[in-house]
Amino acid sequence: MERIYLCLDVGGTEIKAAPVGTDGCLLRPLRHFPAKAKEAKETLLENFSAIFSALRMEGRETAGLRLAFPGPFDYARGICLLRGLDKYDALYGINLRAAFASLTHTAPQDILFTNDASAFALGEMRFGPAQGARRALFVCIGTGCGSAFGADGALAPEDTPGVPPSGYLYPVPFLNGRIDDYISRRGLLSLAQTHMGTAAHGLDVREISLRAQDGDAGAIQCFSAFGENLCAALLPFLGSFQPETVCLGGQITQSAALFAAPLKAACHARGIRLYTAQDTSVSTLRGLSALAPQGV
Repeated sequence: MERIYLCLDVGGTEIKAAPVGTDGCLLRPLRHFPAKAKEAKETLLENFSAIFSALRMEGRETAGLRLAFPGPFDYARGICLLRGLDKYDALYGINLRAAFASLTHTAPQDILFTNDASAFALGEMRFGPAQGARRALFVCIGTGCGSAFGADGALAPEDTPGVPPSGYLYPVPFLNGRIDDYISRRGLLSLAQTHMGTAAHGLDVREISLRAQDGDAGAIQCFSAFGENLCAALLPFLGSFQPETVCLGGQITQSAALFAAPLKAACHARGIRLYTAQDTSVSTLRGLSALAPQGV
């Protein structure tokens, strides 16, 4: 009997999921489920249980559960540490490995967790255009700035030269705050206020992008400034980490044509390949299938 993984990309608004073969192939189209992230613990656990049930396939043995979860999270032990971020507060301190094992009758050692950007990086390195790169940098731009550093097809250890002390880009000091304040949805919306004024009120990234594509000067300037900030934020790591490949993913990179030019020029000057992932969620789920147990 063929074995499958039930893979979930857990977000604050929705959970994207699919059954994935041990070869990394999605066996059904990616599905979207409501996250119910602000609900009580019991409701949240019931929601996860229902998603796992919906992913099971008759005639296929479930080899394990694989989840990409936002941080803070103790991925090794499976303990949720999210609090005060308006999502999954009710799961704070809960051992989700134990909870999901009980809900699904799955052996605890077959339930693995990782950061969503890490899973995305694994997917791109194992199955995407980043295959074979000696060093690769992955940046997911959405609600925040997710990131991962790859080395020889695996996630780079935190003590790798050029990797920030935290292992992630988001807390690195930048301008008047940190990278996450600028390379994110809220960073772009702040620029929209600056360059579009009152015209930006009530608009989200997609609407600003459409206006830029229609020739709105303020919206164009907004994305141009965002691209300059992105390049400035990543430039030190292009030098210190020296990636061969840089991959952009996340919701905001659907508008990469409006802001990626400065980074593209910087990468070209250094002989670095820059590309935008075709589907961040699919890569994330495929990457989850590549997770290996770490002494659970």
